[in-house]
Amino acid sequence: MNRRLPARPLDRDLLPFQLLMGVTAGGIGGIVTVLGELRDELGFSGSGIGIMVASGFVAAFLSQVTLARLADAGHARVMATVGIALSAVAMLMMVFAVDLELWIVSRAALGFAGGLILPGVRRAASVHDPVRAGENLGRMVVAETTGFIFGPSLTALLVWLGGIRLPFAVFAAAMLLFLPVAVRLPPDRGLLDRSGRATSFDLLRGRRLQGALTIVGGYFMMVGAWESVLPVMFADRGAGAALTGIAFTMVALPIMLVGARAGRLADRVGPVRVTMAGLVVVSLSTMTFGVIPGVIPIAGVMTLVGFADGYGFTAAHAVVARAVAEHRQAAALGLMGASEVAGAAISALPAAWMYESYGSGPTWAAVGLTVLVLVVAGWLRIRGTVPASGPDAPAPRPPRP
Repeated sequence: MNRRLPARPLDRDLLPFQLLMGVTAGGIGGIVTVLGELRDELGFSGSGIGIMVASGFVAAFLSQVTLARLADAGHARVMATVGIALSAVAMLMMVFAVDLELWIVSRAALGFAGGLILPGVRRAASVHDPVRAGENLGRMVVAETTGFIFGPSLTALLVWLGGIRLPFAVFAAAMLLFLPVAVRLPPDRGLLDRSGRATSFDLLRGRRLQGALTIVGGYFMMVGAWESVLPVMFADRGAGAALTGIAFTMVALPIMLVGARAGRLADRVGPVRVTMAGLVVVSLSTMTFGVIPGVIPIAGVMTLVGFADGYGFTAAHAVVARAVAEHRQAAALGLMGASEVAGAAISALPAAWMYESYGSGPTWAAVGLTVLVLVVAGWLRIRGTVPASGPDAPAPRPPRP
């Protein structure tokens, strides 16, 4: 397939979903900026930081595996409303938390809230215009990345103004302000799942979805290592919250710039090709983090990673969406979210331990190689399969008389 789809201006029907995605990502991304200072100011160990990071990923995994299917049944608006409210509560807990245990609980609550919000938002983009599913999912990636850009940057500014507690108070207030957006989300445009099925695990029988989730989970093993190791590594090299925020902005900004374009490319040439090209570059680049000195040079490599990520991860959304039928989109994208957080949770604590024990070189070599192996394994699983939805899917068979 190599057809040309004209560029399209911003679809205002998707704007509320983009806003919701952005504010959710901003709150989660802001935490990354202060992990190094939390360790230093409150006396947490690197392993303690890893446990806190992993708790958020595990909670998000559980919520997406168990509840994402409800968005396919038309409950995305309620899920988003509850998720935003729970996010505000979690942020308020962080304002007052002192002990590591309370930080772990609050991070887990924030992760669970994100797991409630994301599947329905992604489903809305996928079913809005199936021919342009990649482009619309790319717009969600842009919104998510924009939140990650401004979340760390705003957090760094607020830390400078009022210490590490101020950002969480501001983000809690922002979540409460966005409750009306969640309550008034536009209705679902796609086919709904009326089966009343209790789980989404039947989807895992499909080889194409198996491969897509393997790719996503492998990629997010790198993300988990980034969140648990990079802020601490930067702090060890003398970087404060401001420089850490700038470094993470350098990887997020390219994703924001190319996300929608990457989605259009995936719609035109096929999302699997774009995914593989982008994520192979990401995995190879990550291996260099252990041999590059300082912080600013690593931020330069992170910019390259951001461009490759913008194409590879955006297209991966479309690979997942097209692996299942339209009425199962939220369930599949929820499994994708579960794969994301599972991959990140699996790697966060081991990567933090490995950095403490062996340093940056072995840590990033192991992380990059693991990502590369899993991305290739997922691609091999997809080979020989056909999409279940989208313009490349086979025409449905007529019912038997």
